[in-house]
Amino acid sequence: MKSNTKAKAKKSTSKQKQGATKKLTAAQRLEVLENLILQQDRKFDILADELDKNRGLVSSLAKRLNAAIDAGEEGSLNNDTVNKMIINGNVSELKSKIDSLIDAGVLVLDKDLEVGEKTFVVGQEIDEDGTLINPRVQFAVGSLDPDFKKKILGKKTGDLLKPEEESTLSLEITEVYAIVTPEIEKKFEEAKEA
Repeated sequence: MKSNTKAKAKKSTSKQKQGATKKLTAAQRLEVLENLILQQDRKFDILADELDKNRGLVSSLAKRLNAAIDAGEEGSLNNDTVNKMIINGNVSELKSKIDSLIDAGVLVLDKDLEVGEKTFVVGQEIDEDGTLINPRVQFAVGSLDPDFKKKILGKKTGDLLKPEEESTLSLEITEVYAIVTPEIEKKFEEAKEA
């Protein structure tokens, strides 16, 4: 009797397995594979974002560690000194990026130039008491939010852009650069038009 029930159980499970492993068509298998690939692609995108965040954190920690070491060597290891060294390092890094764009002929400084669509602005952020909060911000005007762009267009070096909302910072424009199309690109465009 026991062997008879075992045989019936085996038959029913083998029928269930056959029903569960129903053969997919080639199109269905491709669709399943595409879905799996899309899932993996999303996972890789998330992983890449996390790696970028971690790279930024490691870079930040390295800057802080180097500043702490430098401050310690100078004999003034405290938070204020370390923070000032980090800020000075960041400002130097931003200045060097501008210098490389000037050397490449992409940016040209013009003290009398008004801020326009094809300009690059360098400034500093100041609070309502006139205290310098951020010694350097820089951006291409063409990449700005349209509302902010409207406010800054037509301004010049030395102008102060005051915020409409309280508890936000004012922007003092310290440099305005014209964005120039490099000669190689101009020649390519001329040849393309000819």
